[in-house]
Amino acid sequence: MPYVSSKLLIPLLGYLVAFGPLSIDMYLPSLPTIAEDLNASQHTIQGTITVFLFGMAFGMLVFGPLSDFLGRKRLLLIGVAFYTLSSLLCAMAKSGEYLLLFRFLQSLGAAAAAVLSRALVRDLFELERAGGILSNMHIISMLVMLISPILGAYIVAWLHWSWIFYFLTLASVLAFIGSCLLIQEPRKASHKTISLATYLQHYNSCLRYPNLMNYVFANAFSFAGMFCFITASAFVYIDFFGLTETQYALLFSSNIGAIIIVTSANSFFTKRLGLHSTLRIAALFSIVASGLMLLSSLFYAHQLLFFVLPCMMYISVTGAIGANSLATLFKLQPEKAGTSSGLFVALQFAIGGGASLFTSHFFDGSPQSLLYIMSACGVIAFLFHSASRRGA
Repeated sequence: MPYVSSKLLIPLLGYLVAFGPLSIDMYLPSLPTIAEDLNASQHTIQGTITVFLFGMAFGMLVFGPLSDFLGRKRLLLIGVAFYTLSSLLCAMAKSGEYLLLFRFLQSLGAAAAAVLSRALVRDLFELERAGGILSNMHIISMLVMLISPILGAYIVAWLHWSWIFYFLTLASVLAFIGSCLLIQEPRKASHKTISLATYLQHYNSCLRYPNLMNYVFANAFSFAGMFCFITASAFVYIDFFGLTETQYALLFSSNIGAIIIVTSANSFFTKRLGLHSTLRIAALFSIVASGLMLLSSLFYAHQLLFFVLPCMMYISVTGAIGANSLATLFKLQPEKAGTSSGLFVALQFAIGGGASLFTSHFFDGSPQSLLYIMSACGVIAFLFHSASRRGA
């Protein structure tokens, strides 16, 4: 029977969800500085974001189904401990290539935290509350992320970029202690034999479930547009528009503030309109923002305001789309929460990683190129959302 052991549990789960984006957003203002300090190319340092996203995807595909057999808490603690060690290695990296390697290792620990904290919602709370709980977790993770780029900018300005990773090390130690104290194993692990065939069988059951993948891809391409923004926005704001690292951090944090506002509204409306209606509203808002980004890229991209506002509109609804889509998956496959969550978030990061890689290759330093790519992601996401409605 679902239960909650502490009022601090939801904040802890939200904090764990934030591991992935926190590991990216906090060091975004330092990307140009890291490239210069390590004598690495812009492409190599942008690649540290891409490799992190792909590592997150791989780790989730492993940890998701494994937690359905072995339970969540033990794997979560292993993942957080691994994240702590790899964060220390990132702080001590002496070249762009070593940073790429250590960021990949760091992403595996972040993947465990991200996927298992989401799957625990299925174990610890009633299914009817899943959408609201996931929204609240997303809000908490966004609050953590809200200050992360600003803090990262001040760390770079006053200390050294390596202290960003020392900070992440300390944050993960606190998460490890909190997980030990607050999370109780919700149910006994399965006694099924764990094998590659079992993994594939679990994923096959999800992939073959009618309409499930439409929700997965709608969310993934929605987030892909945000990952494109994460990959290139520092170079647009700092190099193209001539802003300082602190000014960039403040503008980046304004996007996170917009996510918090919209996700809070999403938690309110899902209780009154239901998951599907609220998801439809968020998808419509997203496609409108995509259209505005396209118009801005054609006529107004050299004006800062017309770059900031459409991007903020687009990014603001990504949390609502993600929370409602995942809650729908929990209803479709309630007994495979780990596998569903792993597949859902893994493809979110895999497609986001692909979009990040595409952006790093085709981004030419101008706002127009970034807006083109983001708007394309928004259109594809809306097409999958439309397909999910037809399937339903």
